[in-house]
Amino acid sequence: MGFVQSSLSRSTGHILSTLKLFVLLLPLLVLSYTGAATKAVDERNAFKVGVILDLDSLLGDQMRMAIEIACQDVNTISSSGSHYIKPHYINSHAKPLRAISAAEKLIKKKNVQVIIGLETWESATLVAEIANQSQVPVISFARDHITPTMMVQTLWPSLFQMSTDEYDHVRCIVDIVSSYNRQRVSIVYEAGAYDTKYSKLLNYLSEELRKIGSTIEDQLILQAFSSPSGAEVSLEEKLMKLKGKTSPIFIVLGLSARGSAHFLKEAKKMRLFYGDSIWIFAEKPFTNLLTSVEHPAIASTVKGAIGIITYHPKNQAYREFKAKFLNMFHHKYGENFKFEPGIDAIRAYDCIMTVKNAIDAMPSHDIMPKFLLNRISRTRLMGLSGAIRFEKGQLARRPKFQLVSVEGNEYRELKLWSPNFSFSRSFVPMQSSRRNTYRISDIVKTQEGQTSSEKVTLVIGVPGKTPFDKFVKEEMDDTTGRRKYIGFCIDVFEKAISHFPDGLKYEFFRHDGTYEELVNKVHDKTYGAAVGDITILANRSLFVEFTQPFIGSELSIIVPAKPDTDRALIFIEPFTLAMWIASGGILIYTMLVVWFLEYQINPEFRGPWTNQLSTALWFTFSSLFFAHKERVYRNFTRIVLVIWFFVALILTQSYTAGLTSLLTLQKLKPTVPTIEWLRSSKERVGCDPDTFVCDYLINELNFSKEVIVHTRNTSSYEDEFRRGSISALFLEYPYERAFFTQYCYGYVATHENYRFGGFGFVFPKDSPLAADFSEAILELSQSGEMKTLENKWFSPECTMKNITNEKPRLGLNSFWALYVFTIATSTGCLLFACLCTRRNRQDHEQGSNSDNMSVTETNQCPMA
Repeated sequence: MGFVQSSLSRSTGHILSTLKLFVLLLPLLVLSYTGAATKAVDERNAFKVGVILDLDSLLGDQMRMAIEIACQDVNTISSSGSHYIKPHYINSHAKPLRAISAAEKLIKKKNVQVIIGLETWESATLVAEIANQSQVPVISFARDHITPTMMVQTLWPSLFQMSTDEYDHVRCIVDIVSSYNRQRVSIVYEAGAYDTKYSKLLNYLSEELRKIGSTIEDQLILQAFSSPSGAEVSLEEKLMKLKGKTSPIFIVLGLSARGSAHFLKEAKKMRLFYGDSIWIFAEKPFTNLLTSVEHPAIASTVKGAIGIITYHPKNQAYREFKAKFLNMFHHKYGENFKFEPGIDAIRAYDCIMTVKNAIDAMPSHDIMPKFLLNRISRTRLMGLSGAIRFEKGQLARRPKFQLVSVEGNEYRELKLWSPNFSFSRSFVPMQSSRRNTYRISDIVKTQEGQTSSEKVTLVIGVPGKTPFDKFVKEEMDDTTGRRKYIGFCIDVFEKAISHFPDGLKYEFFRHDGTYEELVNKVHDKTYGAAVGDITILANRSLFVEFTQPFIGSELSIIVPAKPDTDRALIFIEPFTLAMWIASGGILIYTMLVVWFLEYQINPEFRGPWTNQLSTALWFTFSSLFFAHKERVYRNFTRIVLVIWFFVALILTQSYTAGLTSLLTLQKLKPTVPTIEWLRSSKERVGCDPDTFVCDYLINELNFSKEVIVHTRNTSSYEDEFRRGSISALFLEYPYERAFFTQYCYGYVATHENYRFGGFGFVFPKDSPLAADFSEAILELSQSGEMKTLENKWFSPECTMKNITNEKPRLGLNSFWALYVFTIATSTGCLLFACLCTRRNRQDHEQGSNSDNMSVTETNQCPMA
C-alpha cells in the first residue's frame, strides 16, 4: 500500500513538473509559431535584391552597411501585405569574372528581381549582358568610365547608373590646377589587373590640361596592393621619380584604402608632402583616405591636401542616416575618428529607395521585369544624394563638387564647384614656401538645411521699405486681394527663374527692419533667400552666399548744382593743352618750311631775318582766317600750303563747333567740391540709416557722428537741401539713378572711386541655388535683357544729364594722323627741293648751258 502511494505521489510529481514546464515553454512556442508564420509571409512577399560588391574593400563594406540601413528603414515602414526588400550579398573580390558567375547564381538560383552594386564599369557591363536576356534591371554604382550615353542605352537597355561620368570631375580638377597656375602636373593612381578606365580618363584630363597651358609631366602607376610588403621596393623606386619636380603638383586619381595608407607612409618618408608641393585627391582615393582604419596615423601627413567630394543636401533625412551609419561603422571598426559618409554609400542607400519606389508603384504582387524596368526608368525621387531621375540610363542631374581639406580626424569644407559656374566664388591659391597653402575668402561648413528647389517652397525675404520703391515695392493685387511685389530687383529675380529648366517654387515674405537684419535672417535660415537692393559686402559674405551682382555699385555724392558763371577762359576749352601745343608746333614748322623754300627768290620774304620770319609767320597764320595777298614762286611751297590749308580748315571748323557747344550749353557746377572738403568743413551730410552707408561714412571715411543726418524718406530729400539741413547726400550708385529719375534737374552727382560689390541676391552659405542664379544673371547681362530692365525702371536721359563728368574736349588723339601727314608732306617737299638744288649745282659746275637758267625756274632750292 505504501508502495502504491509512493508510486502515485511520484507520478503526480512528474505530471506537475511536466505541466509547469509546458506553461513555461508556452510563450516560446507561441513566439516561434508566430515567427514561422511571419517568416512564411515574408518569404511570400519578399522582393529579392541581388547585391554584388567587393566586400573585401572598405568601400564595398560601407555600401553594404548603407544598403542594410536602407532595407531596415523601408521594411520598418512597410504596411501589412506590402513587399519588403531582402538583399542577397555576393562578394565579387573586385574581379569582373566573379561578378559574372555571381549574377548567374543570383538570377537562376536566388530568383532576384534586381541586381545592384558593381563598383567598376567592366563588371557592370558584363553583368548587364547577362541581365539583358532576362530583363532583370541592373543598377550600378560604377562611375569610372567615359562612354557615350547613347551607346550605353543601346547596348545595355537594362543597365541604370546610380552615378555620373567623370567629365565634370576632371573639369573640377583642372580648374584647381588652373588656380595654382602650374604648367606641369604628375598623376598617381593604382591600377589593378582589370583596370582599363585610366587610359580614357587620362586622355581627357590631358586634353583639358592642355587648354589651360598645363601638361602631364609624369605618371606614377602603382600595382594593386594585395601584398604591400612585396611591393615596397618597387614603390620606393617609383616614388623617387617624383622627387625634385619643377612644378610639384600631384593629382591622385585612384588609390584603394589599403593602398592609400601604404603609399602615404612611403611618401611621407621621402618627404614628398613638404616644400611647395600641392596634392589634389580625386573623390574615391580621398574617401578611402578618410575612412581608412589607419587614418589617424597618416592624417598629419596630408594636412592641407585638397580633396574633391560630390555635394549633396545635408537635411534631416541625411543626418538621421549619418547617425545610423556611423554607429554601425564605429561598432565594427572603432571610434577613432569622425567623417561624413562617402557619396557611394549615400547612393547605395538611395538605390534601395529607388527600388522601393518602383515596386510600390506596381499594381500587383506579381512584378513583371518589363514593368519594373519601366518604373525604374521613370523614377522621380528626392534622395539623400539629391534628385534621382534617370535619363537614358544615367542620372540626369549633373553633380556639384565640394572642395575639402584634411584637418586632423575630420575634414574642412572649402568651396563649392558647379559645372556651369565653376567655383561659388573665386578659389585663390597662395603661392608660398609652405606646402598646400591656399586662401579662401570664407571657409565654413556647407549649409545643412538647404534642400533642392524640387522639395520645398523657398521662403524669400524682401525689404519692407527701400530708399526708392523702384527697386522693391509692395502692392495689393486687385484681383486676389493679396500682397504682391514689383520693382527692378523683383523683375531681375523673375527673369532669372525663367532660365531655370524646372522653375522654382517660392514665396515672398515682407521683412521690416534693416538690411543687415535681413541678411542675418538668411544666415540663421529664417529665410531661404533674400531678394532686393542688398549690397554685396565682405563682412556679409562671411556668413551668407551672394550671387553674381546684377547691378554695379559705388559711393555717389548728390549735391545741389549751380550755373558755372566763371567762364572767362572758355575760349581755350574746346582743345586740350596737348592739342594747343601740337597745333602751335605744326604752325611754326610750316612757317619755317615756307620761309626756307621762298626767302631767296621771293621778294616778299627778303630783308632782315626778323622781317623774313615775321612775314612767314603772318603768311602762314593768316591762312587760318582769310586769303593772303602774298605770292609764292615755288611748286614745292604750293604743295606745302595746300596741305596746310586743309589742316587749317579742319582746325577752325572743329574749334568753332566745340566753342559753340560750350557757349550754348548751361554747365552745372557742384556746390561741394570733394569729400575731403565736406569732412574738413564739418558740413552736415545725409544718408539712409537702414543701409550700410551711414556706418561706412563713420567707420571708413572718418566722418563725425554729429554731422550725419538720417534721411529715410526720399520725398524729403529736396526739402532737406532747401532748408540747408544737409549739404550733400550720400547714396549708392543704383540709388543715384533712381534719385535723378525723380529729381531730374538742379542736382549733380560726383564719384570718388569708393566701389562696393554691387546688388546681389542672398542665399545660405554654399547654397547650390546661388551658383544657379549667378549663371542666370550672367545670361541676362550677356543677352541684353538686364540693360532693358534698367532702362525700364531708370530714365537714362536724366541720369546722363546730371553726372558731373568732364566735358568732352578735342584732343591730339583725334588729329594725330592729320598732323603726321602734314609734317611728312612738308618734310618731303623740303628734301626734294634740296635734292633738286644739289643736282642743279652739279650741272652748273659741269658747264651746263646758262640758257636753261631763267627767272621762271621753279624747281631750284633757295640754296642753289
